[in-house]
Amino acid sequence: MINLTDLSFSYPGSTSPVLHEVNLHIPPGTLTLVTGASGSGKSTFLRCLNGLVPHFTGGQISGSITVGEVDPITSGPETMATRVGFVFQEPEAQFVFDVVEDEIAFSLENAGLARDEIDSRISSICKFLHLNSIRTKPIHQISGGEKQRVAVASALVNHPQVLVLDEPTSQLDPHSANELLRYVVSLKEKLGLTVLLAEHRLERLLPFTDLMIHLQSDGQCLIGPPEEILQELDLVPPIITVARRLHIKPLPLSIETFPRIVIPETMVPTLEKKDWKPQTSDGGLDVQNFSVTLEKSLVIDHISFKLNPGEIIALLGPNGVGKTTLLRAMMGLIPFEGNLVLKGQPIKENTLSMMIQAVGYLPQNPNDLLFAETVLDELEVTLQNHGLEKSHTELVQFLTHFGLPNHQDDYPRDLSVGERQRTALASITVHDPDFILLDEPTRGLDYENKARLVQLFQKWRDQNKGILVVTHDVEFAALLADRVIILEQGKVRFSGNPQEAFHHFPGYRTQTAQIFPDSPWITPEDLPFR
Repeated sequence: MINLTDLSFSYPGSTSPVLHEVNLHIPPGTLTLVTGASGSGKSTFLRCLNGLVPHFTGGQISGSITVGEVDPITSGPETMATRVGFVFQEPEAQFVFDVVEDEIAFSLENAGLARDEIDSRISSICKFLHLNSIRTKPIHQISGGEKQRVAVASALVNHPQVLVLDEPTSQLDPHSANELLRYVVSLKEKLGLTVLLAEHRLERLLPFTDLMIHLQSDGQCLIGPPEEILQELDLVPPIITVARRLHIKPLPLSIETFPRIVIPETMVPTLEKKDWKPQTSDGGLDVQNFSVTLEKSLVIDHISFKLNPGEIIALLGPNGVGKTTLLRAMMGLIPFEGNLVLKGQPIKENTLSMMIQAVGYLPQNPNDLLFAETVLDELEVTLQNHGLEKSHTELVQFLTHFGLPNHQDDYPRDLSVGERQRTALASITVHDPDFILLDEPTRGLDYENKARLVQLFQKWRDQNKGILVVTHDVEFAALLADRVIILEQGKVRFSGNPQEAFHHFPGYRTQTAQIFPDSPWITPEDLPFR
């Protein structure tokens, strides 16, 4: 179905190839998982399949590609659009229309389908992906996760031969992500669809994967069954880490295939339960009886919580529940009712500057923050806005915490999504804020960079910073959260310790908690055996 022979590609002005003499064959009707470090070329590889590389990007390409009987290099994106459905890493990048159903209909109208057929396909895809409630909404009013589902719907509605998805679940809550993957797998099985997915959260996809491609830093790749490729990788999903420690072979790819493990009772109490206890501190960020109304709809409904210095709170909840809205309201970007108290000082419209000085805020889309010519310039802009100065050496050293020292002179918008995410995070923390609010900070990050981020969060906690992180990545949250808050229907459903949240709430159970349901363990790091 898909064949690459000695494929190499370099971007304009670059002396290092992103892809180097790649050879592979992907049979029809398979699901192929594409992995690799942030910036390793996963998006570049996928865009070769629909002709965006090199027709849109420019650059030097050699070797050959065929998708079916068609060559994307010579045919270009227009011809490939009907054969290869493509969902971009940033869904906002592919939207043309303002309204959800108009966006989904766009490619069908271009193809000249009858109105009845267009309406039928839109109704079918909206029903399955739970888009009916937002079908007539403006796209700018829906959540990041909902935008991702709209992008997937726009690709699937064409009934392509090949479906390519670049991190399709990165902004979806666990339930929505699992539903989407089940639908994609059913399409593969029922229609013989060939599917390629690039993902960093491998734990979601391994049970469905026929073939795994791992792109390496030298532009070459490993290809084979996932059980074989995972043996070659150092940083892997929790289920694989646990299996390795227990010397289980072959490696289980799902909780269902993981052998039942009986742990001696004497081993379980070796981990002290990480109970969170409220701190009595006047130095925190206090949300009191907080409500937000958008388009006459109550999105946040009288919620209250306090973020203490030296505390990390993970804020979880389904897509569209109001997590992003809450952060935006706390930063004064949208109106709210109730009280916001910073270090004992009530925040009003005329005192919002206090929040800006004391709080670093990372929005869901890092592009909202990136305007400078280089990564280093982004840091300097933040420092100038706060009346601060740091030496060039200090800034380069600061970038090492984010894995970015080699990108200091790069144009931020030319970086991968994960690299842009880390650049934005560096820019909002370089002035050393007391509190940090983060909206999906692991988007586009591989296991190595997530591990680096965990270390950074722990360092900030040791420095007595308060961190509120909105995330759908429960494995990441379990590694660092002191407290978990789960929002549902605009209200706090749960607020308490991570063990209870990640063991007892359906949809939020970590892989470790599922393997050891009768223990307090929620991550491989909690296990008493190595």
